[in-house]
Amino acid sequence: MFNFKLLRQAILCAALCTGCLATGAQASGQDSNGILEVVHQGIVHDALYDVCLYGQSGFAVGLAGTVLTTDDAGLTWENSSPTVDDALLGVSCGDSVSLVVGQGGLIMRKVGEDEWSSIDSGTDQRLLSVSANESGLAVAVGGFGTVLQSKDAGLTWVPLSFDWEAILNDFLEPHIYDVRVSTDGIITLVGEFDLVLRSADEGETWDTVNKGDTSLFAVDFRDDTSGFAVGQKGKVIKTLDGGLTWTTMSVPTEENLLDVWSSDNQVLVTGIRTLLRSRDDGLNWEVISEGDVSVQWYQAIKGTTSDGIENAVMVGHSGRILRIK
Repeated sequence: MFNFKLLRQAILCAALCTGCLATGAQASGQDSNGILEVVHQGIVHDALYDVCLYGQSGFAVGLAGTVLTTDDAGLTWENSSPTVDDALLGVSCGDSVSLVVGQGGLIMRKVGEDEWSSIDSGTDQRLLSVSANESGLAVAVGGFGTVLQSKDAGLTWVPLSFDWEAILNDFLEPHIYDVRVSTDGIITLVGEFDLVLRSADEGETWDTVNKGDTSLFAVDFRDDTSGFAVGQKGKVIKTLDGGLTWTTMSVPTEENLLDVWSSDNQVLVTGIRTLLRSRDDGLNWEVISEGDVSVQWYQAIKGTTSDGIENAVMVGHSGRILRIK
């Protein structure tokens, strides 16, 4: 008999890449004279699950409470003393407030130069992603349909309820893998069953704007209208109307795609044994295979433009951070 529960756990493992997937050769030190540069290297049992950049500042988070910081837009990274032992799975950078989420419903909050403080989330479900805007609206998402909302920049949280049976025509509570909160309060969630849920009123009402048969692991918007979401079996979808409608794009891989970031017409997608780049907003793609990207996994990719220079970094296995030139 087919075990659907085991399949869902395998998909969740693929989304987190806890080291059980894609072993293979491991490069060390500087990658070849190409576009990738190793800017941080951990040990073989380390893992980084998310990264954020905000101007010159940023954080990378991962296994066993790992927090790395940068003050030069990802060129160099320093270790911060872990304050928890749980895996940290998602991070959001802000001008004044930054947020981290992780195992067991963990939420941590940092204001300016203050230390990280633990916040009561009200749940023990695994939280996979968090996003916030500068107006104080924040949303955290995770396993089995968990969606939490804060309207005071992460100080307090309330759960949001969904009629999953009506949305999916099934009894399952889907894993929600990623979330983005726009500057004007539009919330976009992605998850199992190719779900894209969109709220234009800060979470009061929701529209189901995409459904399918696989899973979407990440979503990114570069402005108010243009964005991409990526997921299982090489899935890439694109929106040009702020997330109201989505179009499937053709890409040269069927590997699981774990994160996406775009700027102008450049789109970067990372995942398991995969790094893709498009220079024409997703119409055509090149496969980048230098270093160890074709045999390992990189969970998250983010970028920023600082002083007119565009920087993008990706994080993953062995506590590695690669800068994309």
